[in-house]
Amino acid sequence: MVGPNLKGGYHAEAMWRVVETALACIEPYSAYRPNMVDIVRELEDALIIENNASEYMRSIESFGGSNRYQYSIDRNIPALGLNPSEPSSAYCQIIVAPQPRR
Repeated sequence: MVGPNLKGGYHAEAMWRVVETALACIEPYSAYRPNMVDIVRELEDALIIENNASEYMRSIESFGGSNRYQYSIDRNIPALGLNPSEPSSAYCQIIVAPQPRR
């Protein structure tokens, strides 16, 4: 779902926000799709998460210089298993009927 050229260079929570926003935008019934204000807000939130995570990682990397500790953060998003017999959380979100906009 994520381009291989990104090579895990993103924060998983930020990417999930983008994916969930995209899924909401392709809802078959227009009344259930988010409006542009909500879409922009979600994408801005994802960008804030990504920027804060990147800044945090830069501060950790520049903090020490000691090789005593290794920092390892798994920033990969697990593959979505869209097998109907074992739906993933994203698949379940697609199935659940959202409320129409007001």
